[in-house]
Amino acid sequence: MFSDAARTSSENSVVARFNDVPTWVWWLLALGYVGVRSWNISGAGAYGFFGDPDDATRLIQVRELMASWNWFDTTTMKVGGDAGMLSHWSRLVDLPIAVLIATFHLFMPIQDAERLTHAVWPIALFGGLTWVLFETATTVAGKTAGRLILLFAILSPLGWYQFAVGRIDHHNVMIASIISAIVLIWAYPQRTDVWRAAGVLVGLALAVGYEALAPAVVLGTLVAAWAVFDRRVERCAAGFSVALCSTFTAAFFATIPPSRWMDIRCDAISLNMVALVACGTAGLLIAVGPGRNWPIRSRIASIAVCAVAGIAIFGLLEPKCLAGPKGQLPPLVLEIWLNKVAENTSIVAAFFKRDFSQSFGLLLFYGIALAAQFYCLRTSRSAQDIFLFAMLAAIVGLACWQFKFTSYASFLCLVPMAVALGRLGPVGEISAMTVRLAAVVFLNQTMMIWMSGGVNALAGAPPNMTPQMLEDARVCSMPETVRELAELPAGLIASHIDVGAFIAANTHHRVLAAPYHRIANAIVANYQIFSARDPRSAAAILKREDVDYVAICRGLDTADATSPDWNGTLKADLIASKPPGYLVPVVLANANAKYRVWKVDRAALNLQLSKAEASAP
Repeated sequence: MFSDAARTSSENSVVARFNDVPTWVWWLLALGYVGVRSWNISGAGAYGFFGDPDDATRLIQVRELMASWNWFDTTTMKVGGDAGMLSHWSRLVDLPIAVLIATFHLFMPIQDAERLTHAVWPIALFGGLTWVLFETATTVAGKTAGRLILLFAILSPLGWYQFAVGRIDHHNVMIASIISAIVLIWAYPQRTDVWRAAGVLVGLALAVGYEALAPAVVLGTLVAAWAVFDRRVERCAAGFSVALCSTFTAAFFATIPPSRWMDIRCDAISLNMVALVACGTAGLLIAVGPGRNWPIRSRIASIAVCAVAGIAIFGLLEPKCLAGPKGQLPPLVLEIWLNKVAENTSIVAAFFKRDFSQSFGLLLFYGIALAAQFYCLRTSRSAQDIFLFAMLAAIVGLACWQFKFTSYASFLCLVPMAVALGRLGPVGEISAMTVRLAAVVFLNQTMMIWMSGGVNALAGAPPNMTPQMLEDARVCSMPETVRELAELPAGLIASHIDVGAFIAANTHHRVLAAPYHRIANAIVANYQIFSARDPRSAAAILKREDVDYVAICRGLDTADATSPDWNGTLKADLIASKPPGYLVPVVLANANAKYRVWKVDRAALNLQLSKAEASAP
């Protein structure tokens, strides 16, 4: 048996060896794990499969930029029918992706260059975010906390899923920017240059997309409050605000042509938001400048007055935007599609509906993180930990409200957990290192989700769709499935909204509908085609939208046939192989193809409509 001294010496030797490993090695191991793990989960991006419709549409937009290099023209004709879609996505994301593809294309075919970019781009963003998390945690709590945060990060699948291989949409840019800004402010509470960098990151996040708007508003509010109550950070807060405003304004002028400056859009960078950000910045500068010696109430009032003025200008430029980013959308598109999108659903609502598959584990994970930060706050009683606790509570609240903020919350939760665990010491004869690793094993997000699945199996409500139904639906978006449509002459296809982007990206066809609110009218028209309960109504819309093909995918559309809401509709008739006369079946080369396609017979369509018009009173 080893003596206590020998055992202690052995443990110290192991710890020393771990400490001798350079930080960059741990960081590269973390990137490699996430890259390989995400690649193996679905092969996303590796063989042309897109993990999300956004990734498919982003590639379409990048291809069009590379074909024309028309910087200001973000309209794509691949989706939205003859009207196309004026994308709200920023060229600030298109450009680096296009540069990567063009660079790789110097050494390999274009398809391989695109696929390599699908891997390099998201992993590079994940690398940037995790490096910032490591550095900030190390600055505050030492290298142990920094390395623990890397370990926690790779065990947080609902954090890095937006950074998985294949994810080239804009969400990961916003998440990396916002979370980096928060932790930089927390770790360096009196470094003006760092706060300026944080302001640039937040301005970039808002310029890229308004999904980051809610976290950015919370962050800006907390920065202003900190400056008002703590003179030590006044210069830092002013630097943050000026950098945010300057970056956002510069992005507006760099990506929006003068001809569209007054084309106010509620869902993307527009002049009204530039005015609002400028007014908010002015209010803070007054409070920490001329009003520095005013009573606190007066300083708060100066910020509030400028904010109200900004909101007034914001509303005057486009009143509908006062209702939020969705203010310009027709109500019907919310009812038939947007309100049902998974990322807009609530974790808390899922919990109370007994869908515990993720909700139970996430709520537990968030609770542990909040408890860890409360513990750190009680120990330090510092302003920076008050800031982090308030920011964490707000981001967790947003994640409980809408699932799309889950990745933000997942990464921010890692900070207090790593710091708290990094301070754990030995327990009896168990070394501190063993205690910390055991805590990581039991408290990581992967473990929480695994527990959540067990709870769901025991006490969850019956699922709406069986695993086989989910798999059948997933097959409809696989590239080898979609590409079977490429043998048809190019045309405009009406199909399920969820596969529209995949068809547009993988074939030469255009699609009427895809899951993007900027083509709200096309989405409504697509829905009305399939939900029409008489041939004449469907015919009228098909003619108006100039549709060439109608397609259904068995694994996806047949699920609707079980719903009473779809009884007697065109979709139900197509599933039952009872198309109207103006839809002619098209035989695909693969007899077992998942898609069934009908070509619109123009002559028969016009005859149907003329008969309907003649029989009208």
